[in-house]
Amino acid sequence: QEALKRAIAPLTIEQLQRRLLPALRTPGEIAEHIVFGRALHLSRTLGEEAAELQALLSWDDENEPPHTAADIVQGLELTWRYISDTLMRGTPTDAFPESEDVPVVQVIWGLLDHDLPHAGELSLLLGADGLPGVEI
Repeated sequence: QEALKRAIAPLTIEQLQRRLLPALRTPGEIAEHIVFGRALHLSRTLGEEAAELQALLSWDDENEPPHTAADIVQGLELTWRYISDTLMRGTPTDAFPESEDVPVVQVIWGLLDHDLPHAGELSLLLGADGLPGVEI
């Protein structure tokens, strides 16, 4: 979480939107996708308890305008608040009735399984552009 925020926070809108190769997403698109993925996963798991995340579910749409680094960091912080306050309040074997008794550890694994490859992708793109990557 903190490594993502450190890598994204100083980026300008130009750096976020720079497409190094036509077939690759921009750093901003990847960062937005991380926020979207977290919001989607948490919304599916927590149901109405995560209603505040609904606005983030449009972040992966093609017609959605690009977000600033500050917007992306806010999205990361909001989703992290749900992760830390909701998922980490019990034990790993606790389950969520809203999501057919899915254990907390499975939800956390799903979030990590999505975040880590995209954080690596983001780090590689930033490094290829001469910018600091996501240092863990």
